[in-house]
Amino acid sequence: MHTRQLRIHAIVCSLLLAAAVGGALARSPQTPLFTAPVLVKGSPTNHSSFDVSWNDNSTQRYYLADRTNNAIDMVDSATDTFLGFIGKGHYSGARPCPGRPNDGRHCAGPNGVVTDNLGHVWAGDGDGNIIEADATKPGTAIIRSIPTGGKFRVDEMAYDPADRILMVSNDGDSPPFLTFIRVTDGSVLGHYVYPIEQDGMEQPAWVRQTGLFYQNVPGPRNRIDVFDPHGLPNPVKSFPVECTGGLLGLTVSGLSVGPNGRLMTVCGSVGGASIDPRTGRIQKIVPEGGDADEVWYDPGSNNYYFSRNASNGGVAVVNAAAEKFVVNILLASHSVAVNAKNQHIFVPVSGKGIFVVAPGK
Repeated sequence: MHTRQLRIHAIVCSLLLAAAVGGALARSPQTPLFTAPVLVKGSPTNHSSFDVSWNDNSTQRYYLADRTNNAIDMVDSATDTFLGFIGKGHYSGARPCPGRPNDGRHCAGPNGVVTDNLGHVWAGDGDGNIIEADATKPGTAIIRSIPTGGKFRVDEMAYDPADRILMVSNDGDSPPFLTFIRVTDGSVLGHYVYPIEQDGMEQPAWVRQTGLFYQNVPGPRNRIDVFDPHGLPNPVKSFPVECTGGLLGLTVSGLSVGPNGRLMTVCGSVGGASIDPRTGRIQKIVPEGGDADEVWYDPGSNNYYFSRNASNGGVAVVNAAAEKFVVNILLASHSVAVNAKNQHIFVPVSGKGIFVVAPGK
């Protein structure tokens, strides 16, 4: 083939290649990581006060501690449909403490919500009680209200399904304390009382790989206290967590259990901090996770989700394998939970309702 013919042939090939690439790009636009947020079908939209949330991956049911409606909101997280209220009217609701009109947290309820492996949902109330209810269907009836001995709210909690023990924090009392409850009969197994100067407690967790409870303790001695369900009530060890600043002046807040039992906490404004549950050694800092209230680990997507306010970019998604930031979901909230079976992300937003975000297709 002559030089001129070669040149023409090359130009034609280039044009054909460009057209093919352009057509492929036109037919295959870049798929977003997540869909746009949509409201859960039938979701209440009057949420002005709520606490954390929980998704039971075995039943594909999502639960929100809804103070505004004085109930646990129940959502079918397979179909993104609101199913109704659980225990409506049995909680304190969104109320301030008597004589403390600016304190809307320490006497309100429900707070902190979790399911056990017996078909029950548990949430703390604003008067020192913890309430157990049927987790399988909406209804106003409850199973029982269990006094913890405190006068103010029962807040965050963690569940040990192997021993069927619940650890809950009475963070509004002075001094604050932890309560351990056997879920099979509702009996109180013991308390661990903190010094009177301890200001609140934050999200706890139970780690299957160690069989131990881990409790976030914010403050001057910022740390994670470790409890053995077979050696209650005193901690068996304590891990210092070095960080400063943070949401509401806290220094540790969210806590979740990731791959191989590794802990992910929130180290104030510094960021998310992954921690070895056996040694307490900080493995890595994820700056984008700073100032989050709740952390959720989803084994389905192998991602962490950090719930944050609007100024911090909303929900931060972090790949758990690399412990690296992926993207922000622009929903401001202090609550997030994910269904591991379909990776649908549930985020309640004040005054708007419960939103769901799905993986991009």
